[in-house]
Amino acid sequence: RAELARTLSEFMLPGAYVVLDAFPLTPNGKLDRKALPAPDGDAYAARGYEAPQGETETTLAAIWADLLKLEQVGRHDNFFELGGHSLLAVALIERMRRAGVQTDVRSLFGTPTIAALAAGGGSGDVVVPANGIADGCAAITPDMLPLVQLSQQQIDGIVAAVPGGAANIQDIYPLAPLQEGILFHHMMQSEGDAYIMPTLIEFDTRARLDGFLSTLQTVVDRHDILRTAVLWDGLAEPVQVVWRRAPL
Repeated sequence: RAELARTLSEFMLPGAYVVLDAFPLTPNGKLDRKALPAPDGDAYAARGYEAPQGETETTLAAIWADLLKLEQVGRHDNFFELGGHSLLAVALIERMRRAGVQTDVRSLFGTPTIAALAAGGGSGDVVVPANGIADGCAAITPDMLPLVQLSQQQIDGIVAAVPGGAANIQDIYPLAPLQEGILFHHMMQSEGDAYIMPTLIEFDTRARLDGFLSTLQTVVDRHDILRTAVLWDGLAEPVQVVWRRAPL
């Protein structure tokens, strides 16, 4: 890993290394991927083990070990070197929250060790400002948006871009780090989108199709993220705008 790190960026380094005497092959002489052994605990780049110190570090080590399927995690081990990735990071943060340790994705990427997270993590609940946009609101002003700083002109531009205007806007706030990455890839691609996965579903009757669409609309109505648009034109930073209603 140290040798590869001399020429590769951090995100290009493999998380696990498995030593094989030879690659398993199919009868046709091709690589038999299904026969490749799954990485075990020794395959990951664990650092010199040092036991966790204190209640918070011990709690975090137990969460990491369970999430990453490892027997033990030292206080200086790196979450991503142990096989962690962005999807597991979300699960990790949620488990930490349940255990009373607060952090966010940006902090995890910046300080991905038990010791660093324990030193920077709080033990109290995160205070989220109340949403200043009331249901049925006819106009949105800057003081209604505690999580983002926008001028009235910028807000008016956002309102004009949303079907139904201000009455259909539930909230406006900045993008999370992972969303910034998704937007970056979307804007960099001239064709298609790496995050769009088309699926074709066939129904044998119109009634079943209507039932499916009705159920899907219920899911959209329930979950804010499925009613969220990302806007960036005319703004210093992109924002996510939660619609109150997003009919299929």
